[in-house]
Amino acid sequence: MNLDILVFGPHPDDAEIGAGGLLLRMKSEGARTGIIDMTRGDMGWGTPEIRDAEGAEAARILKLDARESLDLGDCRVENNFETRCKVAQAIRKYRPRIVMAPYWDLPPGRGLGHSDHMETGLAVSHGYNYAHLKKMPIEGEPHQASAIYYYFLPPGLKPTFVADVSEWADEWRAALEVHTSQFSNPDRPRPSGMASTNFLDWFEVFARQHAFSIGARYAQAFYSAAPLKVNNPLALVKDVVPRT
Repeated sequence: MNLDILVFGPHPDDAEIGAGGLLLRMKSEGARTGIIDMTRGDMGWGTPEIRDAEGAEAARILKLDARESLDLGDCRVENNFETRCKVAQAIRKYRPRIVMAPYWDLPPGRGLGHSDHMETGLAVSHGYNYAHLKKMPIEGEPHQASAIYYYFLPPGLKPTFVADVSEWADEWRAALEVHTSQFSNPDRPRPSGMASTNFLDWFEVFARQHAFSIGARYAQAFYSAAPLKVNNPLALVKDVVPRT
């Protein structure tokens, strides 16, 4: 199967959080999309079976063409040769044009700096390279994706590009809401001051913050470690309304 965009997520809800709005937008424009979960989120709130079902429902809402789990073990993802090869094999299987993964350089701890997030970002970056090397001990024909971009950007890192997902914000939130074991679980502890706050409202805050920079209502931000090739700079402003 040839996909246009393949997003790697450490746990079954991360790809939705970091790129769900963009996946919906790209699907509406005819792209083929998919998600690879590195783990089944078995250390989170809810059983692996519950999280599998939530991921399947989110995939339906996002209209994904493919979703699967590498089942590497929650809190056990490591940036090692074996993991890189498993990532590369998934890339060979789905042959995407664009690969996405969490940004790798984060402060460790609860939140974005979960070890699975950082290790996934690094392992996918290397697996993106391994996928095209024919001598690698990996099933499938070699494949070189055109680009790798990162989500879950830390404060202070300027995005390379910001995508307007305003039109798809309701569907995006619906894809997040089906992960009830994580976001609506009464047993899940909340940071101080958040006890009466809907956890998903925090994601909306970030989406509105990124949107402000491009004059939109909701947006998602991404980073490229390599320069983006632009032959015609007018293409970058074709959707910008001139000021009068």
